[in-house]
Amino acid sequence: MSDGHKTETSEHIMEKVSADTHIGLVRDHNEDSFAYYLSPGKHMSFVAVADGIGGHESGDIASNLCLKLLLSSFRDARFTEDTENEEWKKFLDDELRYTNEIIFRINEKYKIQHPMGTTVVAAVILKNSIIVAHAGDSRLYRVREDKIERLTQDHSFVAELVRKNIISEEEALTHPFAHIISKSVGPNPGLEPELNIFDNKPGDRYMLCSDGLTNHMDDNMIKKMMSSEQNPHDAVKNLLNASLRGGGEDNITIVCAFI
Repeated sequence: MSDGHKTETSEHIMEKVSADTHIGLVRDHNEDSFAYYLSPGKHMSFVAVADGIGGHESGDIASNLCLKLLLSSFRDARFTEDTENEEWKKFLDDELRYTNEIIFRINEKYKIQHPMGTTVVAAVILKNSIIVAHAGDSRLYRVREDKIERLTQDHSFVAELVRKNIISEEEALTHPFAHIISKSVGPNPGLEPELNIFDNKPGDRYMLCSDGLTNHMDDNMIKKMMSSEQNPHDAVKNLLNASLRGGGEDNITIVCAFI
């Protein structure tokens, strides 16, 4: 799924979401994956990005499998736009824990020396709310009325140092332990994903991405590109190109959803 998965729906719904992934300019293969699904006429969608853990075996398999399992569960779920937010939250929690267990069991069965794993950020977007689940440092941003908000907090060693004001955001980018993730899907049993519910308003713009983008672009640069484009396709294209111009040192994956 590193080249994405989408479903055909009506034209006016389809243009609200766009996604792309790029190997970058340094890596020899792409460990990122993305997925999205729009329910025709039901006014709800599923969007997700996963980033296979660098240096581990089969990171691309982990990210792909993670999103395939989540996407399949979303498509099979008998929920509607009237389903309560807390039910959606429990759904994402249950499915991520289940996905973690599946990948963990594969690691155990084949005695993989460096267990495969992946970060993930996944969201269900409804008419008035967005339910978010994540593990790792893949992010979800919202641009609303020319202001940008990071709706996820990174689960990483350096992010914790930033939250404790021990180092700055700029120092975190070049920290020798910047690659250490404190939470991910697959390597360990008993994942506890972080889950949140946010309000959703007409005009909101969302972006999910792997750290291949945020390693080269700060929040203000992201906000400018998200705000200036008329559609999510152009936003994805320009964000991706800007990240490549910044160095493209990692795989880059972006999903944009305009409400």
